[in-house]
Amino acid sequence: MKKYFASAEFKRLNVKRAKSRLKQHLLSKEKQKVKRKNIWNIEALDNSKNKKKRQRIRVSKNIFLFKATAYAPEDFRLLENVEGCLTFFRNIRSEEYLNQIKGVKFVIMSLEKVTEIDYGTISILTAISDDLKYKGIILRGDFPKKAECKQFIIDSGFLNHMVNEKNQKFPKSKKSDLIFFEKGCGVLSFEDNKKISALVKDVVNHLTGENKYSLSVKTIILEICGNSIEWASTENKQWLLGVKYETERVFFTVTDVGKGILETLYRKFTKRFFDTFKTDDEILKGAFNKKYGSSTKELNRNKGLPAVKTNFEQGTINNLRVLTNNVALQFGDDSNSKTFGKGSPRFKGTFYQWEMTKECLNKSIS
Repeated sequence: MKKYFASAEFKRLNVKRAKSRLKQHLLSKEKQKVKRKNIWNIEALDNSKNKKKRQRIRVSKNIFLFKATAYAPEDFRLLENVEGCLTFFRNIRSEEYLNQIKGVKFVIMSLEKVTEIDYGTISILTAISDDLKYKGIILRGDFPKKAECKQFIIDSGFLNHMVNEKNQKFPKSKKSDLIFFEKGCGVLSFEDNKKISALVKDVVNHLTGENKYSLSVKTIILEICGNSIEWASTENKQWLLGVKYETERVFFTVTDVGKGILETLYRKFTKRFFDTFKTDDEILKGAFNKKYGSSTKELNRNKGLPAVKTNFEQGTINNLRVLTNNVALQFGDDSNSKTFGKGSPRFKGTFYQWEMTKECLNKSIS
């Protein structure tokens, strides 16, 4: 009598079961690989001009998944193409570009067509990436084809918190740094203060060639960063300090992706009535002149905003730019300050950028 395990029926069922288990194993392996990781430089991004086109991507043998890709604008400079960049940031944070496979959520974006990029864009992209990661959403992307833009991303420190398609960390950049800080209960922790103190030494050394500490530089940073502690409200309670070293100057950025200043302002009824005749950029300027309190109505709030403006007026910082909600401010040049109209993209959060030179450093000390 022929044994069952040698029969054609048994062999057919056994092969079917083996294929099913292999498929589950491969999918589980891929899921674990990307879990809680941001993966950069994937190879299967679509090259068509359709920004919302859905594409078929091979995850592993015999497993295909459908995904949507968000494409960055060619001019990916935040302060020169604000609306184009904000549209892209809105897309990667929207449900429309959110994909989910077997419980793994992810967003795919492409920087392939980018021909120009700046440090402000890198800072916001990093903060959004961290916020998505906190929500259990993975951010995947590729590099620009243009070599200069690709190198700029590598030098910016953006990849410090990323892994490649082989799940390996990228080398840490020495030309810039992006540091996350916990907002906590409204004050910097001891560890956060140590991070900023070490960063201040690096900044002074870059500008003067002397390896020493400057309390005045740290005070400037704390006044601006303290503002993010007060106003920001991201779910993961983090904000980002970015520093980029260039010849004879240092770029600083502070980014949070919470509600933004205008969304958290508290205005009395009388002020609110007169504000109906003002643009939002005029209202934001009023906050920097201490005309408004925060939404919490606490007396110790709203001290950071006027301090930011004072530092600019004293020349201890240069080229101060602020972006929040539907307003972009450039201090010292009102022609470049504006409110975005209805239907235009908004920035859900607050972004500061400024520069320091050796001359700024001398003014801060004197």
